[in-house]
Amino acid sequence: MGEAPVTRVQATRLSGPAPLAVMFDATSTSAPSGINAFHGLTYEFDFGDNRGLNWAHSGRSKNTEVGGPLAAHVYDNPGTYTVRVRSRTAAGGYSDTTLTITVQDPSDVFSGQNTLCVSAMADYTGCPTGAARVTGLPSSYAGKRVLLRRGESFPAINIDRRDDQVIVGAYGSGAKPRVPSVNINTGQMGTNFADEITIMDLEVTSGGIYHSDSGSRYLIYRNDLVSPSGNNRIEIGGALDFYASRNPSIPYYFPREIFIVENNVLGRVNNTQSPFMNLVGLGSRFAVLGNDASRAEQHTSRFFALHKSVISHNALRGQAYSGTGASIRHAMKIHSSGLGAYNDLWHTSNRWATSQVIVADNIFGDPADNSSWTAAAGPQNRDAGTDEGIEDMIIERNNFFRGPYTNTEMYLVGRRITARGNTRADGGRPNLSIGSPSVTMPAEWHGPYYLQ
Repeated sequence: MGEAPVTRVQATRLSGPAPLAVMFDATSTSAPSGINAFHGLTYEFDFGDNRGLNWAHSGRSKNTEVGGPLAAHVYDNPGTYTVRVRSRTAAGGYSDTTLTITVQDPSDVFSGQNTLCVSAMADYTGCPTGAARVTGLPSSYAGKRVLLRRGESFPAINIDRRDDQVIVGAYGSGAKPRVPSVNINTGQMGTNFADEITIMDLEVTSGGIYHSDSGSRYLIYRNDLVSPSGNNRIEIGGALDFYASRNPSIPYYFPREIFIVENNVLGRVNNTQSPFMNLVGLGSRFAVLGNDASRAEQHTSRFFALHKSVISHNALRGQAYSGTGASIRHAMKIHSSGLGAYNDLWHTSNRWATSQVIVADNIFGDPADNSSWTAAAGPQNRDAGTDEGIEDMIIERNNFFRGPYTNTEMYLVGRRITARGNTRADGGRPNLSIGSPSVTMPAEWHGPYYLQ
C-alpha cells in the first residue's frame, strides 16, 4: 500500500449546547513525500452521529464526508460523539485519528429564566419546563434562549452587539413562527460584537437575516425566507468594509465559524421584489450546507472572500431576474479581496486571497436558469490592479443543470485548483473554463489545475 500519511484534525469547538455546529480541519495532515496533502489525499470523516439522515439535495449521508480535508456537521442532540477521520493515499496507505465532541442539553445551559417562551396569545403548550413565559420579545437577548410559539407572528429580532450566547428558535407545533427580519449587531458602534448566535426554525418574511460586520460562531439553521417582498436574503458581514474603514481604532475581525445550514431562500421569477442576492458573505470557516436558494435579482450566492470553508449539499439554482443582465449572473460566485495571506483582523489584512475551499455535492443551475455561466471562482473583473487570488480549491461531485442559454458550467481562475467527479444532469461533459487569459493576474496565480 505504500507509505501512509499521518492524519491530524482540529475542530472549531469541542463542546457547547445543541444544536452544535462544528467544522473539522485536517489540513495539517502530513502526506508522504511527493504528495500534496490538500489535493493528493482523500479524507474520510465520520461524525459519530449516524441517525440514518441524508441531505435532501445530494442524497448523501449527513454523518459522513469523503473528499477534501475540511468538513462540517451540526449535532442536534445532546450526547458525546466520537469523530473519526482517515486520510488515504491513492495507493491505499492510510491512518486514522479521533476526537470527542460533547453536546450539552440547551435546557441545562439556558436553565430556568434564561429560556423564554414567547406567545402574544399566552399559549405555552410545548414550552420547556421551568422556562419563563412572556407575551413579548425581551429587551436583551444576551445569554438567553428565546423560543417563539409556532403559528404566531412577532416583531423583528434585533440582537445587540453586546448580546453573546443566544438561541432564537421555536416551540409548540405547526407553522414556523413569523418575523419580518433578523438583525445581528444592532446598537451603537463599539468594540463589542455579538458571538455564539443561533437563529433557527423561523419564517422570515421581508428583511432577511442580516449581520453587519464582525462576529463568530453563528448558526443560521432551517429558516424559510420565501416571501418575495423586500431584500429577503441571508447576509454575513454586509457592512464590514464600510464600518472598519471608517473606524480605525476598533479591532474589527472577519466573520468566522459561520454555519448557514438547510435554509430555503427563494424569490419569484422576473420580479424585482426578489432578494438582491440569496446568500452573501465573507470570512473564515464558513460552512454552507444543504440550502435551497434561487431567483434573486443577481447572484444566487456570492462569497466575496473565503478562508477554510465548505460549500456542500446545496441546491444553488440561479434564475436571476431577467431585467438585470441575467446572462452574467451566477448560481455561485466566489472571488477574493487580494493576493495576501488571511489574518483575522481587518486592519491587518483586508486584501487576502480566498484559500482552502471545498465545493462538493451541490446542485448548480436549473432548467429555468437564464445565465450563460452557471458558477465562477476567480477575479470578478479584468482591470489591472484589482487582482483577486483563488488558491487550494476542490470542486467535486457537483451536478450542473443547464438552462436555455448555458454555455459554461464553471469559470475557474486560480492556482492549485482540483476539479473531479463533476457531472451534468443531461449526461454531457461539464464545460469548465480554466485560467482565462482575459483576466489580469500575476502568472503565479494561474494554475496548476488538476482535472479528473
